[in-house]
Amino acid sequence: MNPEERLPDALHATLDAAQPSPDLEDRIVERVAVVGRRTVRSNVRFGFTGMAALLLVVALVAVAVGLRSNGGPGSAGSSATLAKPVPTYVPTASSSPAPAGSLAHFDRDGLAFDYPASWKTSVSGLNMHYITILDFLGTGSGLATCTAITPGPSDKFISSEECGANLTVGAGQVMVELSRGDGPGQRGPIDSSDLNALSAGQRYVTVGGLPAIFEDQGATLDWTLSVPGDINSRYIIHVEMKSPGTDQMRAQVEALVASISYDPPVPVLDPADGPRIAAIGLAQASAKDSSLACFPSVPGATATATVLQLPGYSILQALPVICETEIEPVPIGLWKLTLTESWTAASDRAAGSLTTTIWLAPDGTPGETEGGPAPSGIPYFQ
Repeated sequence: MNPEERLPDALHATLDAAQPSPDLEDRIVERVAVVGRRTVRSNVRFGFTGMAALLLVVALVAVAVGLRSNGGPGSAGSSATLAKPVPTYVPTASSSPAPAGSLAHFDRDGLAFDYPASWKTSVSGLNMHYITILDFLGTGSGLATCTAITPGPSDKFISSEECGANLTVGAGQVMVELSRGDGPGQRGPIDSSDLNALSAGQRYVTVGGLPAIFEDQGATLDWTLSVPGDINSRYIIHVEMKSPGTDQMRAQVEALVASISYDPPVPVLDPADGPRIAAIGLAQASAKDSSLACFPSVPGATATATVLQLPGYSILQALPVICETEIEPVPIGLWKLTLTESWTAASDRAAGSLTTTIWLAPDGTPGETEGGPAPSGIPYFQ
């Protein structure tokens, strides 16, 4: 299975309910599955507007999901914090011990680990529109390239180039491809409590102290790693190997993964500092968005208000609400500020709530904001 096929298809670009965002043109990535080559089309040209554009986005997402055999972790990506710890990744009991020998140290692109000194390494850095092929390591060879594509007669709105990574793995050889997926899409950190985010054959592990996803297909191994301080990025380690000697090569790769650390290290957050950080983050966020004014600065407290605006929505008449603030640290080194606005039922509305999540940097600086039901769930919305 190709790594882009397992890569979380990060195509949940934040779109307005009635029209696509201005940078929608650059948010569509068409993944093409080719045996022996992982490819992705970039530099997409888009010609629809309004609802027609939105329908095309949905169609492209459906195609991407269809191409993905067994898929990667669910693209919805729960943003909840870890409910319970998961085991640190260690070699399986069936694997042979890593052979003795000298090791080399890798420290680049935010990852640090040890690997056999006899392996060759090469740097790629090829950016394939939200997927960057970073490095190749192993005894075979790897190459990332792009080729221009001439649109076919039916490609009225798309012109692009095809980019991909080629791994050449001969008998008794192993190759490791390291890449990173960035951009809109994952919607929160890897969450080991969300079993629905796993496809068949995948399981949660811990790599470098952070949640990760592992998939074992025998001759191919794949790890999807968290990226410290970033909820919309993932590291992907894809491994291919051919017999003879796969037990030894597997042990080498597993030792590599077990040695991974992040550089710079993940910030350590003290939960006791949550109230101070919540006050800082909420004050900065409210200064830019008046719809957040009803939320108390003290976590766990509630406040009542009558509003004409909810976060992300304007409404046509006053709505009495209860506002509540919560904050918690997440393992990737960010704070999760959760703002919940609820309302009771009345003759002209159903009871409901709106939850907004603001991700805060270690110092409380607001980052990405998420949340909100469909407009149909908002009273008096038009």
